[in-house]
Amino acid sequence: MKTKELGNTLGLVVCAGAALGLFTACSGADVSDEPLEELGTASSEIIAASEVVLHDLSNFSGASQGFGIGRYTLADMAIIGDNTASAITVPAGLRATAFFGDNFGWDVRVFTSDTDLAAAGFDNTISSLVVAHASDPQLDAVTFYENANFSGDSFAFGVGAALLFASPWTAWDLRISSVRVPPGFKVTISDGWIGYPTNTRVLTADANLAPLSFDNKVRSFIIERL
Repeated sequence: MKTKELGNTLGLVVCAGAALGLFTACSGADVSDEPLEELGTASSEIIAASEVVLHDLSNFSGASQGFGIGRYTLADMAIIGDNTASAITVPAGLRATAFFGDNFGWDVRVFTSDTDLAAAGFDNTISSLVVAHASDPQLDAVTFYENANFSGDSFAFGVGAALLFASPWTAWDLRISSVRVPPGFKVTISDGWIGYPTNTRVLTADANLAPLSFDNKVRSFIIERL
């Protein structure tokens, strides 16, 4: 069973956040006040068809836990546990937003169908989870897009920070043209190492970056909850 290692890159990000006094932003420590839904059952024989299921084996077998619509921190994953899910089952019409960090922080993957997590690059990684209707607006993560008007390739991120010029995010360095920012979030984008004397922009709503003279200039960011 693997465990997550933040490594040197995220250590640098923590330092960058610390430079701004944003320790909670870098640790993903903010916790939503929204109530949590009741956990699903552990047995695959009686898990409801309306539940997202995390499995600890990539062939959708082994220990499993079901989750209905709601928000789940690590404390709610008592059956499947931390950093153990290797596959996810997502019924039609639902969306699972899976987070690298507890309390809905750091790297994010969004799933709307059954997925082998190893193949998706998110094996043994999930520490918190939001289940919603697929048609609902994405309110739990900031989404960055390669093109204007929220189009083209994209990636999502929870509360936390990233240096896009360092692994594993180098594919997005100097490539972002628009950002979707859900209500209650603040995103500080920078054209260098955030926290040092660089050009920055603060976003609290959806934005195209060209009118802000920041198109394809983002090299790092910090996401906070207001």
